[in-house]
Amino acid sequence: MQLKELEIADMEIFNKAFKNINSQASDMSFRYLYMWRKNYNIKFSVINNFLCIVSVPRKYPPFAFCPVPMGEFQRDDFRKTVSELKDYFDSRGWKLIFGRVEERMLGMFKDNLDVKLSIKKIESCSDYIYSTKSLISLSGKKLSSKRNHINKFMREYGEFEYVDINSQLAPECMRIFNEWCEKHDSCDCEVPEECEKWACSELLNNWDLFPGLKGALIKVKGRFEAFTIGEMLNEDTAVIHIEKGNTDIFGIYPLINREFVSRVFSNTIYINREEDMGIEGLRKAKMSYHPIKRLHKYVITPEYV
Repeated sequence: MQLKELEIADMEIFNKAFKNINSQASDMSFRYLYMWRKNYNIKFSVINNFLCIVSVPRKYPPFAFCPVPMGEFQRDDFRKTVSELKDYFDSRGWKLIFGRVEERMLGMFKDNLDVKLSIKKIESCSDYIYSTKSLISLSGKKLSSKRNHINKFMREYGEFEYVDINSQLAPECMRIFNEWCEKHDSCDCEVPEECEKWACSELLNNWDLFPGLKGALIKVKGRFEAFTIGEMLNEDTAVIHIEKGNTDIFGIYPLINREFVSRVFSNTIYINREEDMGIEGLRKAKMSYHPIKRLHKYVITPEYV
């Protein structure tokens, strides 16, 4: 099995595979995988008409993503693909593990592999899925605090300017990110290429090469103070990859979230705001928007004798 590193030229291979399975999962996106490719240490190959992605992270055991069929699912080809992945892992002294497998794909393993499977839900990897309509209207008692935050912003600042991101505005986005980092400890990565800031810069620095990517900045009193980046995952679901702002400006986060979704993704039904990575502050922030569901992901370990 020959695996290769991820390059922008490979985008159409991934787009074809992910479109075929119509996934709502945030990591079933080429742009997501590309921006985090150094963190995951990703390589891939198309084997027996399945897209196979292997991750060898620095801090965690190696794993394979769920093999993604490039066309109609074929049981024998799936079994052969898993067998070849096992041989690849065995040759390197690794135990075969499938990671970040979304719940609806579990049956593909249970129904087609003649081996005992150890299946474990990983809460920290589970995506938060919201109603687009709810994020735009912010109606109801549950979201009253978000409306109040935006109202307070408007009382204090009076107005704002919404601007679409383009490649020329990438430096403004990174300035906002750098200023955000100065107020948080989460940017002090042992390996810079594994940081969210580096991942974000990979999207911004290649903006014109990602035609499906959407983004916006919010300008307050003549200065850009927040930005966000997202894309369509499938016909009814968009995902928000990045959202950063000046935390000294009260209400700017609910404001940019509402404005971006209403202006760019109002034709969707769902918004995926990704996972919380096991970080309590992120969990609380994501729960505060009251997701309509969690898209759970699992680790599958085939227990070969």
